[in-house]
Amino acid sequence: MKKKEYCSLGIMSGTSLDGLDFSLIKTDGISKIQELFNEYFKFNIKFKDEIKSLIWKFNKFDERKILNSEEFKVLNKRFSELVIKKIKKFLLKHSIKMSSVDVIGVHGNTMLHNPKKGISIQLGDPIYMSSKLNVKIVSSFRDEDLLNKGQGAPLVPIYHQIKFAERNRNIMVVNIGGISNFSFLIGKKKLFASDIGPGNKLIDEYCNLNLNCDFDKDGHFSSKGVLIKDLVESWKKKNFLKSKFPTSYDNSFFKIKDYVKTGLKNHYDILRSLTFFSAYIISCLSLKINTRIDKWIFTGGGIKNHTLMKDLNFLLGKKNVVSSLSYDLDPFFIESNAFAFISVRTLKKLPSSFPNTTGCKRPSVSGNVYF
Repeated sequence: MKKKEYCSLGIMSGTSLDGLDFSLIKTDGISKIQELFNEYFKFNIKFKDEIKSLIWKFNKFDERKILNSEEFKVLNKRFSELVIKKIKKFLLKHSIKMSSVDVIGVHGNTMLHNPKKGISIQLGDPIYMSSKLNVKIVSSFRDEDLLNKGQGAPLVPIYHQIKFAERNRNIMVVNIGGISNFSFLIGKKKLFASDIGPGNKLIDEYCNLNLNCDFDKDGHFSSKGVLIKDLVESWKKKNFLKSKFPTSYDNSFFKIKDYVKTGLKNHYDILRSLTFFSAYIISCLSLKINTRIDKWIFTGGGIKNHTLMKDLNFLLGKKNVVSSLSYDLDPFFIESNAFAFISVRTLKKLPSSFPNTTGCKRPSVSGNVYF
């Protein structure tokens, strides 16, 4: 007999490759969600660089060859062992017994995402993790949606709907990660979603290549720059801005070399322009959706970038822009909470992706259960 309420741990590792987000919740997988604990575990630089290197190879060479390579097998096991170690540490810290956790949803780091080929590959071996922890693991969240001709992303809109939807109001929820994505909540019942385009991706890559840092902390560097209007105008002609929704993007789809020529020296001005462009892409939703938007709610690492948020306030109107903190939800753990919620839906064989969120032919259960 199925339980009414489950204790679920969601583990998310995003496109920024910075580390692991953990969220423990209690939920019925339908409408009740109680957040218990959130925690972040940072990757060390060497491990992060190894993941980056393998992602580059997945996008450069035949993915089947890389998937069967010794390099992938070794890194996959190391990633799985790291997840196991952090799970034990997390539960011990919060005095939670493993036996009281019904399911653990492990998204893993995306190595390759190509909806056209029906492929989405993540680090993490669910069978190995389940055998070591003796608990049900939900993983491979995107596979069933891809089989149903969907984009395989975004998957969190069903969680957004439960948390943010309001009767008779149109709410736009935007997650600013490496790639920005949105969930458009039309009242309590209707839902529409898609990836948008680069959020932090181009900014982070430029910082990494030119300023010897992983990201523009708090938007500090971009705040010192001046907008290069001609450059931004040229970016506004990019083909991806004409894409129909729903769509999805792999991080590798956006490369800084396609936006900024080598040799340009005023790094602050370029970062200022890239930051404004990320905000501009999001603001274009108003025109593309062509439906009244009553409120904009923002989540994800991008809200730490004060320059980016100032641009969004300017483009959208300050009174319309709020953080998920206004709902007592930590914006940096929305996705890990969402995958904990989705994992319970998977146990109950409830769909989490839909034709109007991923473009799939029919609603799909997200993830496989390994035990």
